[in-house]
Amino acid sequence: MLFTRKVLVLSAALVLGSALGASAADLGGTSLKDAPIMEAMPAASAGWYIRADGGYNWFTNPSVSYSGREVGNTSQDGAWSVGGGIGRYFGRGFRGDITVDHIFDASSESSLYYSPGSLVGNSKFDLSSTVVLANIYYDFNRGGRFIPYIGAGIGYAHNSTSSGTFEQCGCTTEYGGKSTDNFAAAAMAGVSWRIRGGQTTYVSGMKDEPVAVSSGNALYLDFGYRFLYLGKAETASFDADGVTSAEKLKDITAHQLRVGLRYDLN
Repeated sequence: MLFTRKVLVLSAALVLGSALGASAADLGGTSLKDAPIMEAMPAASAGWYIRADGGYNWFTNPSVSYSGREVGNTSQDGAWSVGGGIGRYFGRGFRGDITVDHIFDASSESSLYYSPGSLVGNSKFDLSSTVVLANIYYDFNRGGRFIPYIGAGIGYAHNSTSSGTFEQCGCTTEYGGKSTDNFAAAAMAGVSWRIRGGQTTYVSGMKDEPVAVSSGNALYLDFGYRFLYLGKAETASFDADGVTSAEKLKDITAHQLRVGLRYDLN
């Protein structure tokens, strides 16, 4: 009887062990020994990145004033820009960066009047800007190959006017430029295309168990639109028909189309 009980207990243990092994195979296609092991790796949601950007800027016509004169026919040409920055992923789709961009010379022209219909002369100078912004973004479809995003930023703009000319009755007066420091703000939207990196792959680990690792170092091509508020700018004073004047631009804004590269450092 004792021998029979031992046989029954041993048989039950063998059957139970076989059932557990079959269940593990059904669930994962491998035994518990061969199951993939997830290795703790730095995730993109907590890493740093660097970026480089270039673009073209279309300026809206700013509000322009002269000392004691009326202004009309104001126009501002477009200009190219280049920039770069460093940023960090915060997780849950959020990331932020600090960027520095330089907008090259954009020609500004205005007509100066005594009164409506009574032209005094025409002024022309160039405007350039260096913009430093702290930005925050939200990425949609994070982890995908195409990642739409929206964002906003605030910071500082250093606006500089070049030496200019004032033409009056066939005579030309030259005047100097001037620099001003201003509050700046931005709103942006675009899409990032993951060119390479960022995928999870499996490599051999200890005792031949497959280990899941992230390749990291993802490279993105970024296409974006950015609206910029740059504040104000002004020229040095000059003589306009016996009146000492300075041209002042207020509420300078620009529409930017940008293309850039973003590279994850880990």
